[in-house]
Amino acid sequence: MSTETPNQLTLPAAAVDPADPGVLQALDAWRQRLLGAGLACRGVACAGGPPAWTVPFADPLLADTWAGLVARVSADNPVALAKRGEGGAGAELLMASRVAMPDGQSGVVGVVLAPPHDERLVPLVLLSLGGLQLSLSAASLAHNQRAARLLEVMGHVSAQDSARAAAQEWINRTAAWVRAEVPATAGLSLTLFEVRGRVPHWWVAADTAWAETASPAVQEAAEPAAQALAEARGVSQPPWWAEPVLAQGEAVAVLVARHDAGGAALPAEAQQILRTALGLAEPLLRHWRQGDRGLPRHGRDAAVGLWRRITGPGHLVWKAGAAAVLLALVLLLAVPVDDRITAPTVIEGRVRQVVTAPFEGFIAQVLVRPGEVVRAGQVLTRLDDRDLLLDQARQRSERDQAQAKLRQALAERDAPALALATAALRQAESQLALVDTKLARAALLAPMDGLVVTGDWAQQLGSPVETGKEMFEVASANGWRVVLHVADADIARVRPGQQGVLRLAGQPQAAHAFTLNRLSATASVQEGINGFRVEAAWVGAVPPLSPGMQGVGKVTVGQANLLTIWTRSSIDWLRLKLWTWWV
Repeated sequence: MSTETPNQLTLPAAAVDPADPGVLQALDAWRQRLLGAGLACRGVACAGGPPAWTVPFADPLLADTWAGLVARVSADNPVALAKRGEGGAGAELLMASRVAMPDGQSGVVGVVLAPPHDERLVPLVLLSLGGLQLSLSAASLAHNQRAARLLEVMGHVSAQDSARAAAQEWINRTAAWVRAEVPATAGLSLTLFEVRGRVPHWWVAADTAWAETASPAVQEAAEPAAQALAEARGVSQPPWWAEPVLAQGEAVAVLVARHDAGGAALPAEAQQILRTALGLAEPLLRHWRQGDRGLPRHGRDAAVGLWRRITGPGHLVWKAGAAAVLLALVLLLAVPVDDRITAPTVIEGRVRQVVTAPFEGFIAQVLVRPGEVVRAGQVLTRLDDRDLLLDQARQRSERDQAQAKLRQALAERDAPALALATAALRQAESQLALVDTKLARAALLAPMDGLVVTGDWAQQLGSPVETGKEMFEVASANGWRVVLHVADADIARVRPGQQGVLRLAGQPQAAHAFTLNRLSATASVQEGINGFRVEAAWVGAVPPLSPGMQGVGKVTVGQANLLTIWTRSSIDWLRLKLWTWWV
């Protein structure tokens, strides 16, 4: 199983990891010095931290003995000795000593000495280690200088304004660096291929501003690039050398070098520089190149990458996520559910009557308040009748005067006076009858048995009322109806006979069924929403209710998939906005 992180980038290991040229040169110089001192040096070895600084003995039979010596060397025991072969004077002597490696860490160097051995042998070897340590320090200096050169190259690369310009700057400076540091590579040429669709495509080349992809030089360099891409490892076939770069287990770029040196392979030192520079620069160039892509290319690459994760090996989390998304789409699109609209509701009595003020006046007495049960004919409130009583007395006086004038005209047999007196009497009697009627209606009576729904006048005693003002609303207590306020966006889908379910604010735990029976064409605004009045009848047993109870009702208007239900309002809003904005 791969443990590679999403952003990890690796260079595939070469067939044989080459040792660091500086370490090799230092060991070879040490061996020559030992031979020059008259010691029979049969071989040297080094055990450092990185693999490039580990040089085993040429004789594989020494591996176990050498490993034991390396394990024995420490800060407290810097020198370890062992003999190999038959005991006595004919045995070879293995000597291991602790030294400082080019990276500043401790390492172990070893030497195999043939007999004869004397007491001067060990001091001479230890004395020669001074020259070896000096050579390793020089290698450390060269290593630091190489790191500084690499940082300089990356500084020039990051100063460019596009991915291709950065890649061109990197490959030009890297080629010049290798040519200057490794004299044997004076004719070195470099080409960088980017991998798209598992096929290498020419991107940049050293000392070349542009090249035709069908040119012989590009086609020739593409062959080792394709081989390295297919094998996913470095390829060295003089005069060609190719190194792929892997990211998330896939090759993303290939560096191809051509070294015309009479069939000789690219020097190990040059390979090390190219690998190091490529491993540091390629992630920057790749992300830069990805950032330069257009939006369609971004979308296409993301879709291709997602498809590979879903259909390719591994990526179990992506596969599980894709299965979950597919299942969700099936549920959203293929499974029909009840399509319901939601509307605020209020409970009203099936029969309602309004008690209004019969004339202008003032409230004198209030006998009931909303929520009280009343009987037909029960007094609800009384209006102030003092002015009416005065008016009644005045009208009676005028009537009596008219009657006296009428009797006088009859006695005198005065026909004109009789006619005038008769008319005055009739007018006085009608005015008196009107006053009597108002007095009789000064007490507002309940029109039927029921429940007072509205009309809380207890705190408004003495306040004026005008003729026709609604004073009380009385609802019958033997029947109820549900009134829904359906938004105008949903009213087109509502029809009489549709079923619904209601939950009251005071009884949210219980659901009650109802059936729509009447749609009103009158619109009203409630809570900022324009809608229409829709009446419904209860289905089944009616719970204990009171007029004015509120709740939420849901009316089933058909069936649809979940996606349609969830997006209908947004789509309708978008359609209306597009129509509004369309020129």
